[in-house]
Amino acid sequence: MPKFIVTVRSVSGDAFTGGLGAIRYLSVPDGAAPSPAHQVARTAWIKQVMQTFVRSASGNATGNLLFLVHGFNTNFTNATALHDAVAAGLAGKLVCTIVSFDWPSAGETFAYLEDLDTAKRTAVDLVNAAIRPLIAAQNDDCRVAVHVACHSMGAYVAREAFDHADDGTTTGSDWAVNQLVLIAGDVEASDFVDGNKDTESMLGHCYRLTNYFNKFDEVLQISNVKRIGTEPRAGRVGLPPNAPTKAVNIDCSAHFETIRRPGGDPEAALLWSHSWYFEDPVFYTDFAATLLGAVDRTVVTGRGLAVDGQTLTLPA
Repeated sequence: MPKFIVTVRSVSGDAFTGGLGAIRYLSVPDGAAPSPAHQVARTAWIKQVMQTFVRSASGNATGNLLFLVHGFNTNFTNATALHDAVAAGLAGKLVCTIVSFDWPSAGETFAYLEDLDTAKRTAVDLVNAAIRPLIAAQNDDCRVAVHVACHSMGAYVAREAFDHADDGTTTGSDWAVNQLVLIAGDVEASDFVDGNKDTESMLGHCYRLTNYFNKFDEVLQISNVKRIGTEPRAGRVGLPPNAPTKAVNIDCSAHFETIRRPGGDPEAALLWSHSWYFEDPVFYTDFAATLLGAVDRTVVTGRGLAVDGQTLTLPA
């Protein structure tokens, strides 16, 4: 299957940079390194994506479509590596077509505030250029479930995109994704309550929101320092107890303690605490079950229940 990417990075020669550029739709053949040469027209790109789904005898498409939104400090090479990691992690667990939404993160550890500004400016393209065109390509008989998974600052991109969708004349229509998944989400935990203006659109445009968090996430503590005076992040402390019933908290802390890498390189350990999900088979098994949505959240194999009687846990 080709690698499908929607990117809004600028181009220099035959490479993508960290700057903001035009919207480009990439269809990358198996084994090829993604480049600007793989750009195709949107109509042709949508057709290629839709052709990846299984069709019944009557021609109806079925399957799962996952939009993947990376976080900050992610250059184009790292964004495509994340795409490959998720594809490999879900292989054998869930048949899924993945589309990466690649916003132009600077790819530098200390460019957090710069990335935050870029994320806000490009967020609208996640809905306008990626999600809605593929939802619109489906007819009434299609059974393709559309999901969005966001890592780190990618959760902020999704929040801003969904919020803008309710304000715009182009995006302000009746649409929704099936599963919205936050992984180490770099957004304020306290905002995920009924009536909050920053998250009501995010919650309103999904059937289920699942928040994977890790209390040992060191990167999100740094995020708190850079956002002086703001709230703890959803990817570090989880959603509040009064979050809407469609929201699900998955505490990964106990499991993380069993795979924590030994000390020696503080920076590597810091980054690992934030990105370990994408190298962990236990996470991928749970993630696949989340996207499939075949059983209730409380009976997904391997999940436990925390002492608060609400938060679910990955197996330790």
